[in-house]
Amino acid sequence: MTTDKGYRKILENKLYDSYIYKHIRYPVIDEEKWKLLLFLVEQHNALTPVQREKYIISTMLVQIALDTHDFVPIKQKADTESEMVKKQLQVLSGDYYSGLYYLLLAEAGEIQFIQILANAIREINELKVTLYYEEQLPLETWLNIKMKLNASLLVHVAKHLYNPELESIIQNWLMYRRMDMEEANYGRSLLLTEWEARNDHAASIPLIDGKLIRNYEKAVYSAISNLSGSNLFMEQFIHSQETNEIRTSRL
Repeated sequence: MTTDKGYRKILENKLYDSYIYKHIRYPVIDEEKWKLLLFLVEQHNALTPVQREKYIISTMLVQIALDTHDFVPIKQKADTESEMVKKQLQVLSGDYYSGLYYLLLAEAGEIQFIQILANAIREINELKVTLYYEEQLPLETWLNIKMKLNASLLVHVAKHLYNPELESIIQNWLMYRRMDMEEANYGRSLLLTEWEARNDHAASIPLIDGKLIRNYEKAVYSAISNLSGSNLFMEQFIHSQETNEIRTSRL
């Protein structure tokens, strides 16, 4: 059975390119998504060891491709040649990782899983377009889109492996963990910074705070309480994560 460390090594070997990383930073793995992905795939007893590896590595390649494209500066024109090269490589490396996922699954004959990930990518791009063009979104709508964006890839994988019942848990769990860790590390959620920049420092502090973070946590446990018997394994994952990690305490 391949371990977390073993899967990481396989992923790193797929990602490494000495020229690319001379100019841009090495991609960062989203640890919360990584742990959840490993759990979802390893929990599925019908998958072969080869399928598990392909599903895990290809899904993370897509996630890293999406994250890499998100780091590309929005401004149209680079100030220096070095900045232009860095921007171009950022775009091309994201395309490269995306191509790797397709090649990996195509070689394994996993055409159905290629479609699952392609559907997730399409949904993510549609949500990004909505955020870009809809400038007057209410905060609640904006947060809901951000939550879907954050979880879409793993939601599609979970629906393929299990059923739609896990969607709410995955969305709220990843949103809760993201905001909880950002507040612990930076003193505030980075979503608050993003919302303020989008709305010219609108008065959103009372709306994106510890209470909102706890609401996402409560939504996770509410969804867990309604799980059918075949999906109770998700409760095991949530409780293991809550028990094993030091949590930031809030009143």
